Amino acid sequence: MEKQLDAELRFHFDSQVADKIDAGLTEAEARRATRLEFGGLDRIKEDCRESRGTLWLVSVLQDLRFGARILARSPRFSVTAIMVLALGIGVSTLAFSLYNIAAMQYIPVRAPATVVRIQRRSPENITPGIPYASIVYYRENAKSLSAVMATLGGGPMAFNQEEQGVNTTFVSSNYFSELGGTSAIGRLFDAANDDASSAPVCVLSYRLWQRKFDGNPSIIGKTIRLGGKPATVIGVASEALAGLGTDNPEVWLPLLQHSYFVVGSKPLADPDFGRSIAMWGRLAPGFSISAAEQELLSLTDQLRKIYPAVIWDHEYVVVTPGAHFFSFEGAPGAPPLLPLVGFLVFLILAVACANLGGLLLARGAGRQREIQLRFDLGARKLRVFRQLLTENLLLGLLGSVAALPLGYFVLRLVLTQSDAPSWMSALPDWRVFIFTTAMGVFAALLFGFLPTLQMVRQKKNRSLWRQLVVCAQVGASCVLLILAGLLVRATLHTLYSDPGFGYEQVLSINPEMGEHGFAPAQSQAYLDRLQDRLREVPGVALVSTVRVPPLVNSMIMTTTIDVNGRRVLIYPNWVSPEFFKTMQIPVLRGRSFNTGEKNEVILSESLARKRWRNEDPIGKRWENSNDVVVGVVGNTRAMELNNTDATEIYYPPTTDDLPGMSILVRAAGDPSTITPTIKAIAGSIDTRLYPAITPLRAGFRKNVSQVEQVATIVSMLGSAAIFLAVVGLLGLVSYAVSQRTKEIAIRLALGANRMEIFTALSRRFAWPVLLGLVAGAAVTAGLSQILRRALYGVSGLDPISYMGSIAILIAILAAAALLPIRRAFRLNIARTLHFE
Repeated sequence: MEKQLDAELRFHFDSQVADKIDAGLTEAEARRATRLEFGGLDRIKEDCRESRGTLWLVSVLQDLRFGARILARSPRFSVTAIMVLALGIGVSTLAFSLYNIAAMQYIPVRAPATVVRIQRRSPENITPGIPYASIVYYRENAKSLSAVMATLGGGPMAFNQEEQGVNTTFVSSNYFSELGGTSAIGRLFDAANDDASSAPVCVLSYRLWQRKFDGNPSIIGKTIRLGGKPATVIGVASEALAGLGTDNPEVWLPLLQHSYFVVGSKPLADPDFGRSIAMWGRLAPGFSISAAEQELLSLTDQLRKIYPAVIWDHEYVVVTPGAHFFSFEGAPGAPPLLPLVGFLVFLILAVACANLGGLLLARGAGRQREIQLRFDLGARKLRVFRQLLTENLLLGLLGSVAALPLGYFVLRLVLTQSDAPSWMSALPDWRVFIFTTAMGVFAALLFGFLPTLQMVRQKKNRSLWRQLVVCAQVGASCVLLILAGLLVRATLHTLYSDPGFGYEQVLSINPEMGEHGFAPAQSQAYLDRLQDRLREVPGVALVSTVRVPPLVNSMIMTTTIDVNGRRVLIYPNWVSPEFFKTMQIPVLRGRSFNTGEKNEVILSESLARKRWRNEDPIGKRWENSNDVVVGVVGNTRAMELNNTDATEIYYPPTTDDLPGMSILVRAAGDPSTITPTIKAIAGSIDTRLYPAITPLRAGFRKNVSQVEQVATIVSMLGSAAIFLAVVGLLGLVSYAVSQRTKEIAIRLALGANRMEIFTALSRRFAWPVLLGLVAGAAVTAGLSQILRRALYGVSGLDPISYMGSIAILIAILAAAALLPIRRAFRLNIARTLHFE
């Protein structure tokens, strides 16, 4: 089109020149006269383009080409700006990619948009599972659901008598067919497995098949033992199979054969079946989630009449999209970790964007003559502004392009290290591309707008913008650095402080008698016999029983009492008389339990102090009960390591508690030396049980590792923020020095003290840095309240963490500011003044 336009204009120009030559003018005179009549050819071209509506496209292409040449002409600035943006946008992209995989992407199943998760709620209760009786009733009567699926975590099961068990999950027979799952070899469950009396079978995961059987296809039809029970392998799931929920099982078992594999457990249809089952469904054509909720609520009201003991008062059903790996719907009272992570990531992006603005300001000082020359040649301000903004847009897009591989490689590493399901891919999808591009455009246009406007208006650069940039950078870096310091201090405190009990030489034995249907009398007989056998083992010092084993129990019980109008959280536990000696918890006042006592309680020192301040609690009745306080023991962090002032109460175990009791064994030496003997004894007393034996120090290490992981992540974010702040401060100080080069040269020529010059240059950044530190500390004080459960024994206002982090940040920033100022001291005074 441009070639046609050139040819047409040239034709008309040459025609008029020929006419004037025929009229008697010379060729030179004819051309000059024609040019005067035509005006500028470029202006005519622009008028033609504007009439065709393509002027904007040509202008944009010109701006992009010119912007690319300008950036290529300043490689140091361009590379620095792109690296800063890539780091800030890359961190944001990584966080968004993780959220995208977990909560936005559909898992690869058949018709994922119609898969829903069904949970029950009531004003007093919340649980992710539903009783099997309800599931059957919904399946048979719900018109809004074309299919109902059910899953039940089986936990680790002994595999062919090996030391380490395998993770199992019980699923309904239609689970694989509804998800569109396929097998690598053999077959998956079907309607034939919908009978509790059918032959026991199982399906192996692809990774277990490879790890245990080297991918040998002859495994089909072979018998393996799970939990001591034989089962025939009928198939191996494909490697790309995606399951519902966050479970990543190694073996799938038929749901209706639960009572076979878990000996003694109650039938699924029994209203007293103690475990809740996860329910999933597929919406029938024409039905929405809200319609399904309304129908299931009506069916729940009908169920209440059939199973009054199973259905809660005011129970209702919540239906949510189910074909996502994870739902961020938090339980009541759970800390808002997702907004916290989002805020921390936003801080990194904000620092990166502020750096871009600072770099553009510094670069603008060197382009003032160029901008002025453009105006002198007739360029309009709007045109120059658009050109400069296009350069910023190019920087933002290049930063986004550089951020994508950075986010990809880090995400790939995260997925590999976390043993994520094989279907999870680190490759960015369209959402990630849009998000990353939007972040680049946002950073370039928003934070590049003011510096660009200042360059075009040719006003003397004001220091307010630069000071705000410094304040924001320092504040964000301060928040991340102090949070990292708090978490590191909490980890160290947990590792080296006394939790109030001795855990290093204690083993926990959980026989899971309740899940195997043991009655209280059977449980008591098993516990007595096992304890007697364990006390005979050489190397065993003490043996006791406990309802909630410290550190290794996934369930933590809590209750509250009212003390002077204030609710106090209490951790109850049910223990035998030997528990305190086994755990080395000192009895401070009174005594421990005696065998056979039922109406006595023992309080922790913290609970006794809060309930009866300045009074002796021994002999007092506990709240509105017949229980009498007989002892006060030392404070411990047995239930939660993060609670330094744990208020704990201990009861003698009741008859109903017996099926859920565990055994604690204190070894005289290294507990690992007696573990094989204990395992053999525990398994020989009752072959239906496969007790889980866990060292308490392993539970302690697991609790600490969670804080270490959080501390590592926040420390990495803090390091990124400090790096960005250093780069930004370097640019801004360099800019300030370049603005005052003549002044510095004159001062040096007149013999001024270098310290005076340093003070004058750094003074303008002192207040922004101070305000940033104060603002960062204040924001951290608020955020630390969200993390208080992870700050083991460390206050959210810990002065060492605050002062240490601030001191480190000041030292780093001072070193960064010193570099450009030292360069200024080395300038050639004569050349500088001559140039100015």
